[in-house]
Amino acid sequence: MGASSSRDVETSRTTEGGENVRIKYAAASMQGFGIEMEDAHTVVPDLDHTTSFFGLYDGHGGDEVALLCARLFHVELQVHPNYQSDLDNAIRSVFSRMDEVLQQSNVWRELVNPPGGSGNFLHRIICPIANPCTAKRPKILLDYHFIIVCFIHHFVSFYPQETPYIPPQNTGSSASVAVIRGNRVIVGNVGDSHCVASRDGQAIQLSTDHKPRHRGEIRRIQRAGGKIDIDQHVVREAGRVIGFTVFRGMLATSRAIGDFVFKQNKSLPPEEQIVICNPDIRNMEITNDIEFLVIASRGIWASLTCQDVVDFVREEFEYGVTDLRVICERLLRYAQPTVFDMTVILIQFKHDAPDDAEETEEDNDSQEIKSDASDGQEIKLAASDEEQRPFAPNG
Repeated sequence: MGASSSRDVETSRTTEGGENVRIKYAAASMQGFGIEMEDAHTVVPDLDHTTSFFGLYDGHGGDEVALLCARLFHVELQVHPNYQSDLDNAIRSVFSRMDEVLQQSNVWRELVNPPGGSGNFLHRIICPIANPCTAKRPKILLDYHFIIVCFIHHFVSFYPQETPYIPPQNTGSSASVAVIRGNRVIVGNVGDSHCVASRDGQAIQLSTDHKPRHRGEIRRIQRAGGKIDIDQHVVREAGRVIGFTVFRGMLATSRAIGDFVFKQNKSLPPEEQIVICNPDIRNMEITNDIEFLVIASRGIWASLTCQDVVDFVREEFEYGVTDLRVICERLLRYAQPTVFDMTVILIQFKHDAPDDAEETEEDNDSQEIKSDASDGQEIKLAASDEEQRPFAPNG
């Protein structure tokens, strides 16, 4: 397991890659013009013997929430009671679990910034082995980071508090996770990090752009006491001073993990707050015409469409490029110039690999996407909807 951060290295670009019997993958990141890298990502090619996990977390207002998700999300997923039987529901629940951990106490900061360390190992989490909780693995490997995770999960309520704890108010993260099990991929996202699949060169959008301008988001935001400003940001006002409006919070996405300044209406449940962490879940069969997945943060989508990204990756394959790390690095350069941090994860499917996955029950509320669908409404093709335009950048 290894990782690095732009805090302690001379270059702001990092790249890694690998493969197993089912997939090849690579990831690359580049820091934008900010003072610190706020993107984080996790790659676990063998979460168990049939499951791979990829998570991309685009932080804002700081990197801490994104780093927590990068270290904890896949661990919480694997110990969820529905991990084997109902993966859709398990993924959905873990998004809420991230907010719960952030709200409970300051213990989560021990995971992001462990005592005696700078926390620089967290921006890239590469896990070549399964989680130690997986009983099917003959070799059990424990490290102190996982012990901290277990401490958070089971004993967080006993952590002593000298002063009242306040969860992160204006620090949060978008999240896009893709879980591959057997011949299916399940994608969950909140915010403006996104996942797209290529089906014979056609971009298939597997995530939702959660912007305040969307009709359903506007209704919830206004009912909870929030407003939408002229720049299409969700805002929470604190009052007026000398004729000027003072804001307690401003955010360009309507869903995020953290950002508790927008989640303080005590008369409403978490799913009805100004900003929520409820993900959209999409479930797609991996047929032979599904070539690859791309998960990317807002820095990519600020200048490129889903189809742009798919076209770029396919052209690299056609030119004979087989190293996915090279393709990821070139995609970062292709998306420039941008002021934002950029992270991309590329996953290529090996369709001749044996399929030993067990059938699992899927959540009825997830959005089923069939690659061989005859009904055009069952599959969201990026070339035919408004998301074909570049995603609006976050603030």
